[in-house]
Amino acid sequence: MTNKTIAVVGAGIIGVTSAYMLRQAGYKVVLVDAEHGPALKTSFANGCQLSYSYVDAMSSPSLVKKLPKLLLGADPAFRVNLFPDLSLLKWGSRFLWQGQAAREQKNTQDLLRLSHYSRQVLHQLLSQSALEFAHRESGKLVIYTNPQDFDNAKARVAQKRAWGCKQEILTPQECIAIQPSLQRLPKPLAGGIYAATDEVGDPHRFANQLLDQLVKDTGFEARFNCRIEKIVRKGSSVQSLETSTGSLCADAYVWATGAESLPLLADIGLNVPIYPIKGYSLTVPATESAPDVCITDIDNKVVVARVGDRLRIAGCADIVGYDPRMDQQRIAHLLQVCRSHFPDAGHYNEVLNTWAGFRPVTPSSVPIIGQAGADNLFLNMGHGMLGWTLALGSASLLTAQVKQQALPIDATGMRPEDHGIS
Repeated sequence: MTNKTIAVVGAGIIGVTSAYMLRQAGYKVVLVDAEHGPALKTSFANGCQLSYSYVDAMSSPSLVKKLPKLLLGADPAFRVNLFPDLSLLKWGSRFLWQGQAAREQKNTQDLLRLSHYSRQVLHQLLSQSALEFAHRESGKLVIYTNPQDFDNAKARVAQKRAWGCKQEILTPQECIAIQPSLQRLPKPLAGGIYAATDEVGDPHRFANQLLDQLVKDTGFEARFNCRIEKIVRKGSSVQSLETSTGSLCADAYVWATGAESLPLLADIGLNVPIYPIKGYSLTVPATESAPDVCITDIDNKVVVARVGDRLRIAGCADIVGYDPRMDQQRIAHLLQVCRSHFPDAGHYNEVLNTWAGFRPVTPSSVPIIGQAGADNLFLNMGHGMLGWTLALGSASLLTAQVKQQALPIDATGMRPEDHGIS
């Protein structure tokens, strides 16, 4: 055990898992968030899929080729609002640079290394703690109706096998054998890519259950409704945080927030290459016909997952700056896709909730994990669409860095310097 105190800023799934791992390592932990509870923003109602085998980097040669169509609004899953934004221009140029084939492959390998480790850490935790968050090993099936897209996906499966990732190439008949309702799709299937080891679970419930354990510990404190207003730096270290509820002093600080708090880091000279990409979801009661396997519809960029007795439908990628408004057209798009593709899976007239959240994305899609900006300041951020999948592995890697011990995996690609952060 240690007498050192670490302040973790941000109580999304990344911040809560970081706080938990640091407390397990013996540190006193103060968890700080502007919301009234944990996981109420990006982690609240995302796709719920633990996509350990599908962590491909977002920027790729295929996406770069599609860019003119995306800018013209030809893809219903993507939306880009072009407006004067210097941060988007800087981020976007780096994002396109990462789309080169060799860089995309390296970024995907880095993400796979972290995702496989994250699955290992989660299962170790579950063997030691009784947590209920609708978790199950569902498997994940990515379906294709475009033959060219399917051929490209098959080539990537061969690459991933060489990287230690097991996926299966399925014929349309094999896809239907796994999920019979797929025979009713509006378009005939070209095939699918299946990973039996992928899982599903509710990150909001998981974060709350971890917090329930933490609050029973005298070495932990949660400060909700507490907004960070300034980082006070003295010399090479962070001295304190000025917050809406007073000053907070700690021995070290972990920044585990989304893109909204980047100006605070910029004030101390730390420019972090993250931009928000907005996603949406809706939740309806599941029926007995809801798919057991998690499904990703590549054509529409929509994911469908049965989470307990509910059906979660999520998707879209909107680059619209920091506009927090709910776009009902996006919700209608998700609902329309599920009504047409999985008509018997949910009670679509009984929408339980809708959600919009900003995924904090780096140009490489690889998160930033490590010390940066001050001797006692650590970053654990930039997980994009993969925060839930990568959370436990990222928290474990961060904890090893804080403790200055041997790292559990190779952190290449994840270190701040790999992202151009000095």
